[in-house]
Order: sequence, then C-alpha cells, then structure tokens
Amino acid sequence: MSEESRLGEATRETLRQFVLAMIHREADFSPKPDIDRVLDDFEKLMSRTTSLIRTGVLVLIKSLEMSTLAQGYRHTFTKLSPQEQKEYLIKMENSSTYPFRAMIMGLKTIILLIYFSTPEGQNAVGFDGKCYKEI
Repeated sequence: MSEESRLGEATRETLRQFVLAMIHREADFSPKPDIDRVLDDFEKLMSRTTSLIRTGVLVLIKSLEMSTLAQGYRHTFTKLSPQEQKEYLIKMENSSTYPFRAMIMGLKTIILLIYFSTPEGQNAVGFDGKCYKEI
C-alpha cells in the first residue's frame, strides 16, 4: 500500500472511536473483531479506490471529527466520552439535516461491511461463506 493511501494517526483514531461507539462496545457476541484489523481492512479498501473517492471519504471522517463543535459540544468527536459519542451518533443519524445523516450513514455502511466481513463478524451473524446456511 502506498504511503499516500495510508490513513494518518488522527484519522485512524477518529475511525477507531467511531467503530467503538457505533458497534464494538454494543456488540453482543464474542470474540469481537480486532479493531486494528478492521481499520487495516478499511485502509486496504480505500487504497483500491480512486483518489476522488478516497479524498471524499477522508473528508467525511474529518467532518465527523469536527462536526461535534458545530453541534454545540465543547470537544471534537474523539475527545467526547463514550456515552457522548454514542448519543452524538444517534443524534446525527436521526438528524433532520441531510448532510449530517449522510455523513454518519456513509461511514457506518462502509464500516459495517468491513466489520462483518471479518471471521468473527461472519460467525456472529451466522454466515459460513455459502449463499445459504445449512441447518
């Protein structure tokens, strides 16, 4: 993977906190996917996209980090408590403002696909790699 397509530490931390707040802390299964593996897979996916898409996704991540300030919070997303992060994501997902909803739903969709593509995630939802699961 080229150096230009690697995520910076701040971007990785925003994504890490997003995954933790959105799904990882709430997931009711064990073992859970390794967060670093999910982030590495995200990075690999982004490295195979065009620079326009990669830039757009990076803007979404930076927007997530900074948007808390525009919503009246005193800290950026990664500096909020886990409870505040969860509340913020729920608030944005249900926002009447389309850009906020789209930002959260876009990132959430990508992360959920990657999270549940891990062996632990597939096992948690009962996916065995076949089109259907034999009972």
